Amino acid sequence: MARLGLIALLAALLLAACAPGTDIESAEPLSTILPPSFILVPGLTSIERFDPPGTGGGLEMVIGAQVANANAFPVRLTQIDYRIFLENRQVGRGVVDTELFLEADAASVLTFDIATDLRGDTDLLRKVVGAFADVPLAFRIDGTLDFSSLSYGFTTRRRVLLEGAMLARQTVTAPSLRLDEQASEVYLLGTDVPVVRAVVTADNPGDIGYFLYGKDLELSLGGELLALEDMLPVPVPAGAASRIDILFYPQVEGLSAAGRLALEAALQGIPTQLEIGGELFMDVLGVDTFSVPDSWDVVGFVDADQR
Repeated sequence: MARLGLIALLAALLLAACAPGTDIESAEPLSTILPPSFILVPGLTSIERFDPPGTGGGLEMVIGAQVANANAFPVRLTQIDYRIFLENRQVGRGVVDTELFLEADAASVLTFDIATDLRGDTDLLRKVVGAFADVPLAFRIDGTLDFSSLSYGFTTRRRVLLEGAMLARQTVTAPSLRLDEQASEVYLLGTDVPVVRAVVTADNPGDIGYFLYGKDLELSLGGELLALEDMLPVPVPAGAASRIDILFYPQVEGLSAAGRLALEAALQGIPTQLEIGGELFMDVLGVDTFSVPDSWDVVGFVDADQR
């Protein structure tokens, strides 16, 4: 048995001597191995969407970078584990899994698409709002990188990858307005108080949310002016639609004969043309108030609910 054990030991030593790479006593890199570096691309960096408090509180940004490989050999960037800071406050973190191949002394473009919720942080919200008034919003991204060369894989220590400032890219976009004829109606409150309930859908196609409100909106039925009413502020988030209920109270004694006839027809269930006009405003909370262009109007047909 002892002889068999000795033979097995000699065989193992012989195999180890023949194994690949065992002739290499040490290995040293001929030059410093550099991780990919990041350079901010201002043209690809901006606030893409913002919903002020009351319309959501969400913020979406894109940060563009040029990723460069300063080594004399190609590398592949496989993962970025990053944190994002706005005005020195951490607002999120994420992982980018990528297979970005970088030739020696070459660069490529990479973007960070970031979404965060700022509700509850009043001070930071004010600073974000400032980006819509030409006050740059400071940001910083730090993180670790996983990258590889032909023979080795590397993970870096956490370090600052990018820092700079950004402004908002978009401007406020006026809503598209339409009358919801099925939901709108004319009825009597009690026995002698007519009410016109106009239900309007406001669709915000832009990337900035706001509060929509109106002053002295004019209601016409059958082409006759019946009433004026203010519209209270209604939140209209970016890229979304909101329902707006406006109640008008025509004063019968002050109406023209044609106006009374139009109101009576609607109350009897006869579809009657309704039109709303006047001044509408978009209030981006803390930034500014913008007028909806005068070309807007809401037109449709309304009558008493006969159900």
